[in-house]
Amino acid sequence: MLKRSYRTQESLVRYWAQQAVELCDDIDDSSLQTPAQPVLQNIRLLNAPRRIIVIGGSRCGKSSLLGHMVGSAVPSAAEWEGNFVRWRFRCEDGDATASRFLPIDSLEGLELVDTVDCTPTPVQDELRGLISGADVVIAVIDARAPGQSPVWELLAALPETESAACMIALTHTDTIPAAAALELNDTMRQICRERLARAIPVYQVCPTSSQGVEVFTRRVQDAMGGQRGVRAAIRAVVNAAVDLMYKQGSVLKVRGDVARTDSGFLAGIEQEIDNFLAHQMLGVPACATNYADAVRRAGMPLLRRLRRRFGLFLSPVTLLRLELMGAGAEEYFCAAIRDDVLGLQQESDRQFIHACSLHWKHVRPRMKQTLECEIGDFPEQDIAADLEQLRSGLAHDLREPFKRQQVRSSLGKFFKSQAAWMQSFIIICCFLLMVAGLLGFVGQDILAIGAVGVAACVWLLGTVAHLITARGIRPLVNRAEGIIYDNLKTRIQELVKGVVVSRVSAYRRLYTAPRRKVAEHEATLQPLMDRHSEVYRQLRAASPHL
Repeated sequence: MLKRSYRTQESLVRYWAQQAVELCDDIDDSSLQTPAQPVLQNIRLLNAPRRIIVIGGSRCGKSSLLGHMVGSAVPSAAEWEGNFVRWRFRCEDGDATASRFLPIDSLEGLELVDTVDCTPTPVQDELRGLISGADVVIAVIDARAPGQSPVWELLAALPETESAACMIALTHTDTIPAAAALELNDTMRQICRERLARAIPVYQVCPTSSQGVEVFTRRVQDAMGGQRGVRAAIRAVVNAAVDLMYKQGSVLKVRGDVARTDSGFLAGIEQEIDNFLAHQMLGVPACATNYADAVRRAGMPLLRRLRRRFGLFLSPVTLLRLELMGAGAEEYFCAAIRDDVLGLQQESDRQFIHACSLHWKHVRPRMKQTLECEIGDFPEQDIAADLEQLRSGLAHDLREPFKRQQVRSSLGKFFKSQAAWMQSFIIICCFLLMVAGLLGFVGQDILAIGAVGVAACVWLLGTVAHLITARGIRPLVNRAEGIIYDNLKTRIQELVKGVVVSRVSAYRRLYTAPRRKVAEHEATLQPLMDRHSEVYRQLRAASPHL
């Protein structure tokens, strides 16, 4: 019965080839990404089901032969549409087109393709695509008319160098005379030389003879695992993995040479960065003062904004805004300070990037000369992205003084406290206007005009109270401004120190690659070299005859 051979060797080779690929991640060298791709590609090909395709004319015994080879009567009895059917154990590639499934464990990892009559040209064109991806092509030919079989045209289109192994199965040999059967193999070889210009193995197979089918099945099994079948896929994985491991060995050798180089050069670079950090720290107090002054710069615009929102006259609109003015004042205050601070910080970051670029240009030739390490152009975009994240964190931290001092609640408390008397004045005005309207409706014009006058006096009185209340906004904002300024001045110095340290750390990280090449200790390098040797040894041991 057919089964996928070399399963144990496939598993071993696949495992150790995968270990070779995973070793690239631990070595962490970008030059190994390209040679690792062929290994992964060949592993995928090795995992793919092995395909055996049976071609032949109509009623030449294809399905019967296939059924006897797998030990099931289903292929010969099943009805199916289309030009071919794929007998499989399970769908392993996600493509179930024209697939039928047999619950035979030995078929796991195999795909047996049974075809219809391959005489029409469209059918032949479709079968050529299947043949190109097959491991074994079995051409079933009726022994009663071997020269008239339509498979010769398909076989002629399959070059000898094609990956598929070809063989011819002669059926219905029991219906021809014994003398003709003895000469049949010579006849077939002559036809192969004339039509194909090459030799193809020829086997006489009688599907009703279990012994004959068993011998032929062994021949198919050998062809599937031969030099053009599974063994070729295993050999491709091994060769790709060995090439990868040679490149890994070169990288490890260079790394070992670098590890033995004096690391004092990088220590000097680290000292230069430390001095750079100390110089940056000298400007922190002045920077913090400038940032804190943003509070004073935001005070006046906030005062004018609140005054506009509060209005010049008493009105229901002002009453409706009172609930939101506290939250709105804090949000505007915080946004104004944040925009001012982030603008100053962005300018400081531009100066920092310029200083880093100058230092990088000074270090690059020394790195090339001393360590033979090319660090490339200054990665301005990378450091700019890190600084952008630091500014985002700074913007978030600037909200803390507002939350700590409860600016929103203190401003909101003041505005809400004005709601009662404003509401009373507005209600009285509205009531008097309603009374005036009723009096006018019943013809009491003098009384109506008097009610309107009283309403106007009440509104004027409320407006005067409104203006007096508006004058209290200034000391309230000044008091909040002073409290926030004191707290922010203390807090901002810590925040600026954190930003300075973080951005110098971001610049220091740019030297990670050369630092790793120089400072890789033998304790870290040796396990990689030992693992590389073990994977190579196991990979060669798993493929001794390839």
